[in-house]
Amino acid sequence: MKALAVSRRLHLWECRRAVRPGAPLMIDDTLVPRQLFGGAASLWLPQRFADISDFRPIPDHQEVFADANVDQSLVVEIVEHQPVADSEAGAFFFQDQAQHNEAAHTQMDEVHQLGPADMPGLPAECYRGLVVGQQLVAKGRQGTSALNKVQVLLCCVRLPHVGSDVLITLNSPIFISERSAAAEHAGAGYKGVHLTAPALFRQILATFSIADWGLFDGGDGGGAPQ
Repeated sequence: MKALAVSRRLHLWECRRAVRPGAPLMIDDTLVPRQLFGGAASLWLPQRFADISDFRPIPDHQEVFADANVDQSLVVEIVEHQPVADSEAGAFFFQDQAQHNEAAHTQMDEVHQLGPADMPGLPAECYRGLVVGQQLVAKGRQGTSALNKVQVLLCCVRLPHVGSDVLITLNSPIFISERSAAAEHAGAGYKGVHLTAPALFRQILATFSIADWGLFDGGDGGGAPQ
């Protein structure tokens, strides 16, 4: 799989419903294993997250999961390695996503560097960055009259030796506009799922691993860093 340039990514907020409307709201964060990219990578997710590829086509460089009952989604994507310093990578990708989401407002609340113990399934040499922020966005092309306030948790894993960066993003609503399409199945108003999202995201990141480095063919063709 060839890593795609950042500018070719899809909007993150176009995930459509994966469950029937009116289903009872039950938050169960019991984690179950999920294969990514045909088994070349994996992580553990709450069982309530549906695989969006079961409902619509997803680009080869992305894996998208969502719980439509709470309008929460997780995206794993492989992008071309960007020529920015590791310390600036998190902010770079956060702002890039905001631009592609056509966010009306963005803010970065926290930026952290994660250690090997936070993501033990990766080689210790890999840089791991975490950004906590918010974006004011509308689903699809609904426009500024249907803006939702969304918490964005973004982890960037830098893999320059294979010419790629891996982005893992958890999107959780803080407020859903009554005009938003999300209100139909998740309800309008202030939400609480974002309050537990940071702890959940840390659990998910701790399970991420790459089993087959042949997944990346845009770099030097090597495996894990030595």
